Amino acid sequence: MKMYDVLLKNGTLIDPGNNINSRSDIAISSTKIAKISKSIDESTSKLTIDARDLIICPGLIDIHAHSFGYWNAIFPDEMCLPYGTTTMLDAGGPGWKTFDIMKDNVIRKSITRVFTLLNIVGSGMIMDGEQNVSDMDVEATAEKIKERKDMIAGVKVAHFEANSWEAIKRGKSAAEKSGTFMMVDQNPISGRNMEELLDKYMSSGDILTHVYAWGKPILDKNKKVYEYFFDARKKGIIFDLGHGAGSFSFSMAKPAIDQGFLPDTISTDHHRESLLSNHSNMPNCMSKMMALGISLEDVIKKSTLFPSEILNRPDLGHIGEGSEADVAILKIKQGNFGLIDNGLTGNRKLMSSEIIENQLTIKSGKVVWDKEGISFEGYESTPKPSYYDIE
Repeated sequence: MKMYDVLLKNGTLIDPGNNINSRSDIAISSTKIAKISKSIDESTSKLTIDARDLIICPGLIDIHAHSFGYWNAIFPDEMCLPYGTTTMLDAGGPGWKTFDIMKDNVIRKSITRVFTLLNIVGSGMIMDGEQNVSDMDVEATAEKIKERKDMIAGVKVAHFEANSWEAIKRGKSAAEKSGTFMMVDQNPISGRNMEELLDKYMSSGDILTHVYAWGKPILDKNKKVYEYFFDARKKGIIFDLGHGAGSFSFSMAKPAIDQGFLPDTISTDHHRESLLSNHSNMPNCMSKMMALGISLEDVIKKSTLFPSEILNRPDLGHIGEGSEADVAILKIKQGNFGLIDNGLTGNRKLMSSEIIENQLTIKSGKVVWDKEGISFEGYESTPKPSYYDIE
């Protein structure tokens, strides 16, 4: 009897959570990582996958994507599994009124592990609904979060257009009452500026997403990062990439990163428009950060370990013996590649000599995506049809 179900051999394991960056073999039994060693005999496993010249890392965790509520939302498995993402956080698609619909139709039907933020608006992320203050019920939102903390991670406040802090105040109150955090997507407007948002209304553990959006912005007229962004980081506010279709500009990201203001987490803000317009899947977003000077190891850390800590899931985001067997196998491709940004002024590109591509995804011990068939036998092993034996 074989000891292991899956064996990954000859790959380079990059696991920042366990400080590993070396050639390693990894054995999986059922849904868990069973053993990590320099060499494991392939005769001990039912399936052996040769990961030579490839990177093995924890399954990617996307903490800003859209699978429900938003009209551009995509079913999780379609936007996650082909790209090495095994866990996602829906960024405020449902509110307390609509969460149960999402739970039954998205969370429970997905192979991808799905968590969500509750929109402060009870009806969720519907087009004009995020302006409806009368539907921002602090108590009902907090109670629903406490009821389903296994699925709901916190509160989302976004797109509120009035010259008022009311949506932010109610979102923060719901987060505090439920013992969670608030994610914010708000462009500054007259009377409601970014400095006041970060200083007065957000606290340690809260997340500002779209950190390099052209419309936020992070830079002053001299292309210097505003000092209050550094101050906010010191007090524990988390800054998320949140790429999207209109929220990531190289003109903001490059100067900020050059000045040492890196994103804490890498996320896609994945939905139909962002997928089609600028390919904002996780490896693509990671490639952009690498092209801007962030190391491969740090890019992986910001896509695995740090998001798992935000979700308070110590069993995810790393590859350790006994941890959940969520794995992405990545290829670093060399060549000449155009990486596309976005924003209110349109799309532009940055050229890069390398990109990251996902080759294979394992979720809870099972191969759920294999781009080039590295987990399969050659077609020559196909058995002959049974009707050949019929005379």
